[in-house]
This record gives sequence, structure tokens and C-alpha cells, in this order.
Amino acid sequence: MQNLKRQLCRSAALALTLSTLAMATAAAAQGTVRRARLTIAAQPMDRALEQLARQSGSDILFTRDAVAQYKAPALSGEFDAETAVRRLIAGTPLTVVRDGSGTLIVRASATTRPTQTSAAEATSPSEEIVVTANFSDGVERALDVKRNADSISDAVVAADIGKLPAFNVAEALQRVPGVTIVREAGEGQFISVRGLGPNFQAVTFDGMPLAYNENIRNSGQSGRQFRLQVLPAQLIDSVVVTKSPTADLVESGIGSSVDIRLIKPLDRSPFLAVSAYGGYEARTDKLQPNGAISAGWRNNAHTFGVLAGLSYTKRNVQFDRLRIGWQDTAVPGFGTIRAPGDAQPYLEFENRERISAVAGVQWRPATNVEVKIDGLFSQFNNETTERRLTYYIPSQIARLDRATAVVRDGRLVAGTIRGARMRNYAEYMDQSHRNLQLNGTVKLDLDGWRIEPRFSYAQATSDLDTPIQRVQYRTADKAGGNLTFDFSNDVVNDGKVNALFTDLDLTNASGMIFESFAVRPINSTDEDKTAVLNVGRDLDVGIAGLRFTGLRFGGQYSDRFRDYQRRDRNAAVLRAGSTRTAAYLGYPVPSNAFDQSIEKRQPWANVDWGLFNQNYTLGAEFDGVNPSAYDLKPTAADLQNSYRIGEKIAAGYGRVDFAAELGGVPLTGNLGVRYVRTRTDVRGTTVSPVADGKGGVTTTVTPVTTHASYEEWLPSANATLKFLDNVQLRLGIAKTMTRPSLSELRNSINTNSVTVTSIYNQGAAALADPTINLQASAGNPDLRPYTAWNFDASFEWYFNKFGAFTVAAFHKDISDYVASDFQTRKLAFAVKDGSTLPVDVLVATPANVGDAKISGVEFGFTNKLPFGLGVTATATFATTKLELARRGVGVQTAGIQGVSDVSYSITPFFETGPFEINLSYTYRSDYITDSGALVTSLPTPQDVVAFYQKGFGIVDLGTSFRVKPNVELFGQVVNLLDQRQVSFAGTKQEFSEIHTFGRTVNVGIRAKF
Repeated sequence: MQNLKRQLCRSAALALTLSTLAMATAAAAQGTVRRARLTIAAQPMDRALEQLARQSGSDILFTRDAVAQYKAPALSGEFDAETAVRRLIAGTPLTVVRDGSGTLIVRASATTRPTQTSAAEATSPSEEIVVTANFSDGVERALDVKRNADSISDAVVAADIGKLPAFNVAEALQRVPGVTIVREAGEGQFISVRGLGPNFQAVTFDGMPLAYNENIRNSGQSGRQFRLQVLPAQLIDSVVVTKSPTADLVESGIGSSVDIRLIKPLDRSPFLAVSAYGGYEARTDKLQPNGAISAGWRNNAHTFGVLAGLSYTKRNVQFDRLRIGWQDTAVPGFGTIRAPGDAQPYLEFENRERISAVAGVQWRPATNVEVKIDGLFSQFNNETTERRLTYYIPSQIARLDRATAVVRDGRLVAGTIRGARMRNYAEYMDQSHRNLQLNGTVKLDLDGWRIEPRFSYAQATSDLDTPIQRVQYRTADKAGGNLTFDFSNDVVNDGKVNALFTDLDLTNASGMIFESFAVRPINSTDEDKTAVLNVGRDLDVGIAGLRFTGLRFGGQYSDRFRDYQRRDRNAAVLRAGSTRTAAYLGYPVPSNAFDQSIEKRQPWANVDWGLFNQNYTLGAEFDGVNPSAYDLKPTAADLQNSYRIGEKIAAGYGRVDFAAELGGVPLTGNLGVRYVRTRTDVRGTTVSPVADGKGGVTTTVTPVTTHASYEEWLPSANATLKFLDNVQLRLGIAKTMTRPSLSELRNSINTNSVTVTSIYNQGAAALADPTINLQASAGNPDLRPYTAWNFDASFEWYFNKFGAFTVAAFHKDISDYVASDFQTRKLAFAVKDGSTLPVDVLVATPANVGDAKISGVEFGFTNKLPFGLGVTATATFATTKLELARRGVGVQTAGIQGVSDVSYSITPFFETGPFEINLSYTYRSDYITDSGALVTSLPTPQDVVAFYQKGFGIVDLGTSFRVKPNVELFGQVVNLLDQRQVSFAGTKQEFSEIHTFGRTVNVGIRAKF
């Protein structure tokens, strides 16, 4: 409790500090007459006033009833907010006054009151006040982006500075039609669009490529997936998801192109925005201070502006994963039936800390010249501790007590093994993910020609400040106590199992035998340098009823470099004079571990990482156990696990915009083509076992460099039929491409870390262990890109006052789909006595062997009633088909990872005066999570069982109360109902994982001046 009080005090102190800083500058900020560049179309008065508030950055209060009958004229130019309001309401009985806090109040009155009128005096108790920058304002801005886009697009937009509708960019995007998210420990990390996973999304920062962090917490790698969790939602103005591309967009997004945008300082009045909140994690019972501050300024001439922002977040999360497999097993007395594989409770803790900064400068030295520089920096640290038990079942099934066995539908679902075997395992690391992005743009307008050279530099580093450290203990054979397991309930629907425990006291280290302390440093650097030239001008050229209205052309050159270095040391040693005691395995595991997923469980103690780090070294190679990969001389196996990739991209494009009439209906659109040439240079190492001529085995180490290239022509066409001012139909057709994952291109082979350690310690004797994993994954530098023809249609009906109804249909025909091809290869393993052991290992290698089709329909609906109750909802229905050319078998039909047949999001909200609340429910149906179904050459159907994530829905809550026009209190709850995720293998009778991550609560204060 004292700790909780201290954390509350820290959060309050941070809130007070940021608020004081903001209020200290409020007078100066509010005392300046702000002018803004405004572009407002002729439209109903309420929409015009809301757009004016957003574009000017000013607070405007009005009642919809008072202004509903009036139309506002078009307005374009530079104005201060009050002058602009007076222009819009000229000729109407409406008046505008400014209250003491600077808020503009528009009301219906034939008389003019003194300018210093309070908000209370300007409104009667029965009037509904619409305050700008509510939740619905962000929704409406997003609809404006969609409505005015060049092609089929969607967006999420901040209602105001620092008010994206989530604390995480990925979680904000899950409300976009066709977008689903991939969660890590309950937090959104990656996005999938229209059934295609994170690798298929081209994520850019203001139109320029980003660099990619790598997955360094295990041997699996992510390649081209951008981790959206590294971006601070509080500093992002908008995120635009383009689903039907135009030729001028950077390619590599069959799923979509996702562009992250900052505020442009010359488009906003000067502001200072701050937020401070406490973040509470229910599973760890920890409260942490979080906050953000951003500011923008421009001079009175509107020729020079700057933007800067800083965000800090910290989370202490705990998530429990109970994992299990199923296999055909010879069970005494029952024959060969399906039985559980080894059961593994994974308990993971993460201390996540992120500090992010953005900065921008915009300069217009002349009316036809603009220079803009934007920067993004993010440092994401993640200290991770994993504590795991392994209850061995299949290898010990001979000692199953038949009297306790429960068999249902040919499956062993419960029983007791007399004399079990167990492993107590721990893993620790401190990850450091750093992102840097710098964009520079020059815009020139020379006699009608718009010339735009652009440059960007992006770097993403993923390092282990503390390398992956793995410690293994085990019981002696038959000395693990009596193991009882009971999975006889409906696990997939219950989200829990009845029992998993032994009668061995796992809080007492005396029953455990120390096996090994292994260390794995990993360092990854991804770097991209890009230059783009865009040239365009307006046209008015007519040919037989077709008018060309614009011309654009240009090119891109990108140079990307990826360096991935991994080292494995499997035998850390005690320092001289140190002795390993029972205390090394005496760290108590929290009592709430698996309290939701295992009904009857047992407490256990695990590794004390402080003792291991203080008292172990890597011998003469390194004093301690915290080296980076560059501190250690690579062995042959290290070279095989590491790689370098160079990728050079040259592209050129041309695009024309057109307008016409089709049967009296206005038609606009664009036609274009993009040519892309990609060259890759992949460097790696192959390690092969060879006989030494003396009855032994040695290794040959061969550096390998592979050069490859490919080119693609990517045509695109988009058209919009405008039946009414607010009703339109969009059509799109395009060929798109996605390059193979960088990790798939590698010249390297990654083997199971436990297997490497076991063979190192035991030599050939390790192969007798029935639990050993003799599988590995490799790369293929000769992969070609995925390509797809995309066909899109979108009907859009925008309501007069607020909201829209949209429906979109899509079809993607994908070629050269990449799937795993399996081959048995002989690999060389090092043994601690200095020898080399050749072992046959099943190696999964990616190959272009498939064709896929994805079709679907998306729906979107947004509306709000006059009294403030509204809803925004989306739904997507998709079907998929994947055909793989299996070697020696022929065509095989398989599933596509990450595709839910149904996904939807519904967010009812209520806004009245200073109060607002929204409740969001997001659901996606079952989808494949593992590549088990995407194999091409495994021999039996059992080997191609797919792993599924059961359909999952999550409820989030957001609310705020405006205590002043520019100050509000807010709260958010993520996973309000404390839902758990469950996975299964092939059939729901065979669960594979129960994932518990808990509830997160954020409460704070936000202000803008």
C-alpha cells in the first residue's frame, strides 16, 4: 500500500508540474491575436464552424439548433478566428462574443452583448452546447480525410492536439474498417489490413519509408513489420490508411499504405498542449506516471513555424501463457490416441519504458517556396523476465496411472503420472529499441510547375543491453513427483483448465538439478536512406469530353541496409570463489500467477537473476554475462546465425488526373504507372560437417554472398462518381507488390536454443531425449516479391450534419505467395569437449510456391443524435483461398495467416456539454496464427495442422470532463472485462494456449493553450 501511495504521489507530481508549466505560458498564448490559413467550403453553418475551430485551433461554442437553418459561404485566406466567424455568419441573425477565457460563443440574437460575456450568460440551461475537440470531432475529421482523398482511404485523426482516440497508434487503427491488430501482452503492436499481416503494410512517416526494429527476444524474426507501439499516440495528428494506391505512393503494401502524419506548424495557431496521467496495471498492481507535452509556434507573417513534442510512458505488465501441444501417443491400456504434449506455464513480466520526441520546422521564405524538416525519435526499453515450468507428459506416459485416466472422443484429457519429470526454466533480457527518422522537403512553385525534392534518413536499432540469459534446472528422472493434469472441461470456451500440478514442493530448490546457464547477445541495425523527386502541375486539356486536370511524375531511390548479429554461449561459469546455492533458485513466483487459467495449480520458486548476474562470467572471453554481439568473436555457429542484407530500390512513376461526366454524373480520378527495380545483396555463412579422415567430424565454414534483382510494373487507376454532393462511388484497380521479409532473405539457419544447449552439454546422448526439438528455420535470398492485382469499390454517403455510411468491396489476387518448404539437412553442432556432432534437422525454408485470393466487404457507419448520443461502427467480412504447389504431391489448399472471416468494431459515445464517454467493443473471429498450414513438403496431414486464435473481443472505455474550455480530466480502461485469449490446434478440442494479460487503467489531466 505504501508503494502504491508513493506511485500516486509521483503521478500527481508529474501532473502538477506539467500543468503549472502550461498555465505559466497561458496568458501570453491567449493574449496573441492568432491568424490561420483557412480553407472552408460552402456548407451548413454547423459544419463550417467546426472546421473553422479545427483549422484555427480555437475553441468555438454554439448550439446546433441555433445555427442549423443557416448556410456558410466559402472562406479562403488568412484570418484570426473571430474575424473568420464574423465572415461566416454575415447576413444572419447570429452573433459572436468572446468570453473571459477567450472562447468564441456563437448564438442566435438580434442584439449584441458586451464582448466580455461568460459562457453561462451566453446560454440558457435548456440549450445544448457543442464543444469542439470532442471524440466526435476526431471522427468527423477522419471522414473529411476519407471524403477528399484521391483514392479509397480511411483514417484516424486526433480530435485535437494530443487526442488520438487511444494511447497506442495500433489500437486507434483497429476502429478503421478492414483493420485488425496483433497484440503483445494485451497491447496493440502490429496491424493487419483486409486479412493481410503486418509484413504486407507499407508504413511511412509523412510519405517516406521507415526503418524496422527486429524481434530480438527469440530466434524468430519479424523482417518488415513496423512496431507501432514505439510511436507516441499523443504526438501524432493523423494516420491515413490507403487501400487503393496511386502511382506516386511508395510501394510494398499489398495490404495497404499506412502514412503517419504530424501537425504542420503553419497550419495551426500557436499552442501548448500537456497531458499527465497515471497508468495502473491490474495484474502487477503497479501505478506509473506518464505524460506528454507539445508546442507549436508560428510568426505573425505565417512564414515560419516550429513544432516540438515529448512523450513518456512506463508500464509494468504481467501476462500468463499456458501452452500445450497434442500428438498421437501410445498410451498403455488405450492404444494410440491423441494425448497432451508437454504442458508449459509461461509467466512473463515486462517493464516497458518509452520516451519519444517529435520536432518540425516549416519555412515559407517566399509565396512559391517552402522548406519543411520533420524528425521523430523513440527509445523503447523493455526489461523482460520469463519464468517457466515444463511438465513432461508424452515421454513419461508409460507411468500413467490407468485408474486416473480420462479418455473422451479418442483423447486423453486427464490423468496422473506416477513419478514425473519436470524442468524449471528462466529467461531474462533487457531490450532496447531505438528509432530515428529525419525527413526534409522543399516545395517550389515555378510558373505553375510544382517541384518537390524530398530526402529521408531512417534508422532502427534493436539491441540487448542485457543479452538473452537462459537458466535451466530439471528434476532427476522419475523424481518430479506425481503429475496430475485435468483438461476435461471445455477449455477453449472456459479460458482455463481444471488442474495442472505435481505433489513435488517446487518452492524447495533441493529437488532440482542445475543444467546450464546460456547467454545470447543479439544486435540488429536497419537503416534506410531515400531520395524522392515529385513534379506536377495543374492541366486543363480536353479530349472528346475527357478533361485532364493534373500531371505528376517523379522517381525514388532507396538504399537499405540490415545487419543482424547473434552470438550463442551455452556454458557460463561461476566466478572464482563463488558457490551456487539453493538461493539461486529461490525467487518466489507471485501468487496470482495463472490464477485465472489454471484452477488447481501449485506455487513455485524460480531463478534469482541478481545472483546469477553477479556471480557468473563467460570465462576468459568476457568478464560478466552482459556482452553485446560485437564483444564476442563469432564462432562458426554464430556466423551461420548472423547475416547482412543490402537492398537498393529505384522507382519512377507517372500519373494524370482527369475529370469528365458519365451520363450527367461528374467523374474524377487518376491513372498512373510505377516502375520499380530492386537489387539485393545478401551475405551469410554456411557451416557443414565433414569427416576429418581420422574417424571424427569437423566443420567447414563458407562465406556466401547472393546477388539478386527483380523488377515490376505497377499500374493503377482510381475513379470517383459523384452522384450528389454527399454521395459518391469510388472504383479502383491496381497492381501492388510486397517484398519478402528481410529475415526471409537471410543466408542463415536458426536452430532451437534448448536443442543447441542440450547437444553442447551432452553431445550425442542428447539425441536420445524424446523431447528434443530437431527443427530449424532458414532464409532464401532468391525469393521474389509477392504481387497482387487489386479490385476495389467503395460507396460513400456522407450525412449533412454529421457522420456517414460506407460500404466497400475488395478482391486481391496474389501471386508468388511465400510458404515454408521443409527439407532434412545435416547440420553441425558444437559439443563442449571441442568436437563437432552432425545431426539431421528438419529445416523450414521460405519459397515462392503459392497463389492466394482474398475477397471481402467492409461496412462503416457513424451518426450522432441531436442530444449527443452517437455511434461509430465498422465491420469486415472476408473469404480467402491459398493454393500451394507441394513438391511431389501437387496443389495443396491451405489457410492464410491472420485472416478473420468476420471482424467488427462498435463504439457508442455520448457528449453533452463538458462531459463525454465512449465504449468501444472490437471483435475478430478465429484466425490462423502459425505457419503450420503453410507448408509445402511435409509428408503427412498431421504435420500441417494449423494453429488458430479463437475469436476474441475486447472492451475499452474512454471518458473525459472539461473543467475549463481548455482543461479536461480524462480516463481510459483497456480490456475493461478482463478478457483472456485462447488458441487451439486444428480443432477446438485441442487447445494450445491460454493468454491472460489483465486490465489497464489510465487517469489524468489534459490542457491546451
